[in-house]
Amino acid sequence: MALAESIVGDGILVSYSADINRYAVSTGFTEYWAIETTVEEVREWVALTEAAAQAAAEAASQSGLDPGQTASYVASEDNRVIGSYKLVKTITGKTMAYE
Repeated sequence: MALAESIVGDGILVSYSADINRYAVSTGFTEYWAIETTVEEVREWVALTEAAAQAAAEAASQSGLDPGQTASYVASEDNRVIGSYKLVKTITGKTMAYE
């Protein structure tokens, strides 16, 4: 199998986590609940050439993300014997809601 020379599609979902914090907020006269949700999604593309992984990481595209989300990219060696690289994209977002 030949190594991919560009990334295609959404990659492989490696992990997804949601951390929900609920805490009371007081203004002195009223009290309400604040709900802070932090979501992290990690996606991976494997069997890439070094050039493809590096170019994708350098592009660091933020397109297609929801408001409040950011994406970070890391290109790294995957398998030294066959010379493959992988690209890891981590999408992080935080939302606040009040009740």
